[in-house]
Amino acid sequence: MLKKVRNILSSARNRESFFLVIASFFPATDWRYKLIEKAYNDAKDAFRGKFRDDGSERYFEHIRAVTLILILYLRVTDYKLIIAALLHDIVEDIPSWTIARVREEYGEDISAHVDALTKPAHLFDDKKECHEKYHQRFKNAKRVFFLIKLADRLHNLLTLWSCSKEKRLRKIIETELYYLPYAETHFILYHEILAAIDSLKEDKKPVKKKTAKKTKK
Repeated sequence: MLKKVRNILSSARNRESFFLVIASFFPATDWRYKLIEKAYNDAKDAFRGKFRDDGSERYFEHIRAVTLILILYLRVTDYKLIIAALLHDIVEDIPSWTIARVREEYGEDISAHVDALTKPAHLFDDKKECHEKYHQRFKNAKRVFFLIKLADRLHNLLTLWSCSKEKRLRKIIETELYYLPYAETHFILYHEILAAIDSLKEDKKPVKKKTAKKTKK
């Protein structure tokens, strides 16, 4: 289960392999392909030079990974959801990007998806209160929201190993409280998220396979 997710992520770790995936359902001349390409470029440019909290990888790797889980594991081909996945953190983390800008450049539907995925940090001084209000939204969220949000949460869980045990425990509790119930209700990544949590609880870090060195003949 998690092995399949990891295999998907390792198979498309650059621009070329990502767009081979997109080309499997949209020709490169199709306007939807071009709009996805624009979103990919916008996200990559916006997060250029930024890394995950633990400094382990470029932030854009997370964005691409979430989008690949959505496409290759959840089998989503709706271009609006693919673009929303690519832009899911851009308003929350990049000051130059606002919901109004997303709406202007990508339209009402995509901006609505991104808005739903964005924590309203500008409305709250307290981070804890912001998170509580954000999670309250889940009660009224549509299934399409959870396709992206749960793909995002799964990848976050899979990449927590370089974080402190305290942070891992905090994310596990948060996931069990706010995410697992909706994963089960909507039949989206429930078993995968549960497996990721169990792995973290048991402190079983995935072992990377060593590639055999080629010998000169």
